[in-house]
Amino acid sequence: MSEQASDAAEVQLNRLVNLILEAAVEALGVSAATVTVRYGKDVSTVGATDQRLLDVDEAQYEDGGPCIAMLDRADPIFLGDVETDSDQAWEHFAETAALLGVKSSHSIHIPTDATDLAATLNLYSRSPLELSDAWTRHANIYAEQVAATLQSADAYKSTATFATNLAEAMRSRAVIEQAKGILMAHEHITDDEAFQRLTTLSEQANVKLRDLARRLVEERSRPQ
Repeated sequence: MSEQASDAAEVQLNRLVNLILEAAVEALGVSAATVTVRYGKDVSTVGATDQRLLDVDEAQYEDGGPCIAMLDRADPIFLGDVETDSDQAWEHFAETAALLGVKSSHSIHIPTDATDLAATLNLYSRSPLELSDAWTRHANIYAEQVAATLQSADAYKSTATFATNLAEAMRSRAVIEQAKGILMAHEHITDDEAFQRLTTLSEQANVKLRDLARRLVEERSRPQ
């Protein structure tokens, strides 16, 4: 598959996943939703409705947490109070979540049948959540929708080349989300406007979107 087609698949994956996540946030009354994907040995966030909470995902990638545990188990993990209900081994996750104002979380295994692909739907709330059977059923529906989207993307893996490209796309997803978050915070623009800004800058500079995003994140991370 050509590099242009790979980039198009990456953008399409991001848009479709984020549409589902935005609908889930509105319908379920949570503060934010993200999707964690493990492709082979690589783990990254491929969609997020609030870039400010990407650090909650990243904390789990470093030291473990419910989104990592849910990659390999079926039963969801609900933390009504993240600080008190978290496993002791998830201290970094609990501290990061609390620092960012997350009170409750609900992590759901995303049922993909794709080879070497595992995923988790992460729902974060800044107010305490109380689950009901109806709420849980609706949350599972959104997990199934994300699964269908990821499997559709996985279906394009007709060659080993595309499998490699998809893994790279997933690895770069987090840095693109971070770059969008930087633009949103500094320029007071929406998620879509930030993504369009990155796309425009990428085209003008004739630089890949992921490379431009990485450059922006690195520049903002340097000590002033």
